[in-house]
Amino acid sequence: MSGGSPETRGKEAVRGKIDWWVNATEVHSFTANGPFVAHDRFVVQYDADVTDKNSKQRRKLSEVGVYTVKNGKIVCEEFLPRV
Repeated sequence: MSGGSPETRGKEAVRGKIDWWVNATEVHSFTANGPFVAHDRFVVQYDADVTDKNSKQRRKLSEVGVYTVKNGKIVCEEFLPRV
């Protein structure tokens, strides 16, 4: 919804993205499925029914989060929307 990059790197960037999401959207429902694990990555499917607080536009979102893990920590997250 922000039009930014689908990839986020670093703790502060991820925290900022979460803060933006909480402040910009009203969540009516949210589900997560997974994780689906392979090698150094895992994927979680997300489905949400949200309203953008600024435009008041309600929409249903479906996307997967692809997470890369190194040394037991998530080092990269990327969100790919269903089109």
